[in-house]
Amino acid sequence: MEWTGGAVGLARKLTVLTNESQHPTRVFSLEQVLTRQQGELVALERRLVLRVRDALTQADGTRADVERLAALINEMDELFLLVVVGEYNSGKSTFINALLGDEVFAMGDLPTTRAISILRYGEAGPPESIGDHLQLYHYPLEVLHDLDIVDTPGTNSIERMEEEITRGFVPRADLVLFVTSLLQPLTASELDFLTHIREWGKKVVFIVNGIDRRNSDEQLDRVREYLKREVTARLGAGAPSLYFISALHALRGKLSAPPGQAPGDATTPDPRNEYSALERYVMETLRETERVRLKLLTPLGVLRHVLKANVSTMASRLLVVDEDANVLRSIREQLLAYSQEMRDDSERYLIEMRNVLYELERRGRSWFERTIRIGNAFLLRNKDAVENRFRAEVVQDTPQAIEAVVHRMVDWAVQRNLKLWRTVFAELDAHTTRLRDSGVLAPSGDTEFQYNREELFSRLREPVERRLDEFDTEREAREIVTSVKEAVMSAFGVNVLAIGLGGIFLAVFTTAALDVTGVLTATLFAIAGWLIIPARRRHLVRDFETKISTLNEDLAALLRKTFEEQLTRYERQLLEVLAPYERFLDTERKKLDTGLTALREAEVEVSALERRVVETFPEEHLAPR
Repeated sequence: MEWTGGAVGLARKLTVLTNESQHPTRVFSLEQVLTRQQGELVALERRLVLRVRDALTQADGTRADVERLAALINEMDELFLLVVVGEYNSGKSTFINALLGDEVFAMGDLPTTRAISILRYGEAGPPESIGDHLQLYHYPLEVLHDLDIVDTPGTNSIERMEEEITRGFVPRADLVLFVTSLLQPLTASELDFLTHIREWGKKVVFIVNGIDRRNSDEQLDRVREYLKREVTARLGAGAPSLYFISALHALRGKLSAPPGQAPGDATTPDPRNEYSALERYVMETLRETERVRLKLLTPLGVLRHVLKANVSTMASRLLVVDEDANVLRSIREQLLAYSQEMRDDSERYLIEMRNVLYELERRGRSWFERTIRIGNAFLLRNKDAVENRFRAEVVQDTPQAIEAVVHRMVDWAVQRNLKLWRTVFAELDAHTTRLRDSGVLAPSGDTEFQYNREELFSRLREPVERRLDEFDTEREAREIVTSVKEAVMSAFGVNVLAIGLGGIFLAVFTTAALDVTGVLTATLFAIAGWLIIPARRRHLVRDFETKISTLNEDLAALLRKTFEEQLTRYERQLLEVLAPYERFLDTERKKLDTGLTALREAEVEVSALERRVVETFPEEHLAPR
């Protein structure tokens, strides 16, 4: 079979057979069946990769993963990538040279490969740079028609950048050959790197190099058992594919082969050297169904890794959104409780004001009983005297008392509002601290969610802090008292400039008194007969009570209306701070819910496609020897 373009089809063949009736019957070969199945699977994988990429983009997924999937679309059309990895000085370059039968790559005890080296079919020559830390070699080896061999910088090098280069190339690999040393098999750093490989769902073939330096055959058996146990236990994988080789002996055998002998025919005399079986796997097995299977599984492995990471990330983000929403919900509940409590508690100030006016009314009734009498005829003829006595004996300090009630009510409202803002700030501050301690507000975030969240959270917290810094209780109280004064003056027709609230109330009460005493002095003696006075007194008392009652209701309604306006203003100030972040959270929750649904559906599709690939292209097991 020939893999053209990496994701196109295998070569199609049509066999025309003639049956007993000489009627031609078309029989599709195995290669053609594989091609049709492969093409369908590749198309499904490509659509799935695009769909996941778009879902991640819309849900503000990790930028690196979005870019990884975008690159994967192109990588699906590349040749099969066989990637050789391992610690430096493990023999990776020597092994590849043994495959080629030529010293193409430098070998030595020190790190020799400092960049990704891609080996591709072509005329041998010096490498060419095709990107940052990326070199392209050519060599006329037949198997390179179907695959690229990739040599990577050694892991566990003092140059950490070299390991990062290798780690970054792993997702592109269709098969990983992991070269480890017989003398130090599977070190801690190798286990760490293997975990990274496994996370991307890569098949790994383990090559234990350097058996020419063994102490005994028992050492090989011990290392084999050790590797089987460690790989299975630590990486959660099945029994690993293991090849014990001496890459150096294999290379020397090929280089020393007679001129007429093909390099690949050279063998080593060591019966425990499994190099020939490994080469057969690379040269033969990977040219058949195994290569197709692994090539189809590669994008699914990348998808599984990306999906797992982003489902976890989005689920965590959704928890963060819910936590933020809970904080805002708590603030709204506090605002609701505050508003209800303010409305309930404000009534006690209105009751206090009513009591002051009830006392005024009581004094007024008593005053009329004492004053509107025949014995006070001389006084009653003097309008100014009546009015002065009415102010002194009835009105008394009522305006100041009402003013004091209003001021206490205003001070109470301002202090409660200040307390609300302080409570909100404390809750936001504590929430911010929790978020920063947990790392979700770390500046290294690379998603749109992270950027918007930090920005909006600052916008949420800053106006609360600014409101507290600028909160001047005296000025706030003065502004409210001024609004009360303006409302009273407008409602009762008092038009006096540069006068305090008490003076305004005095003017209101005097207006009522003047109306009462004016009627009294103007009409009391215009009616003949002394017997008229008691009836007139009763009429004046009822009229006075009615006016005070109306004044009581009007003042209460006026103060309640003014208080409600101030309370509404306070509520609006806080809600205006919360609203943008609430909108952001609502949008973010919908985005995450949609993204999580899409990614979880994609996880199911990945599993289904993996099963289909494995069933269609079963794994070929080749014994080392």
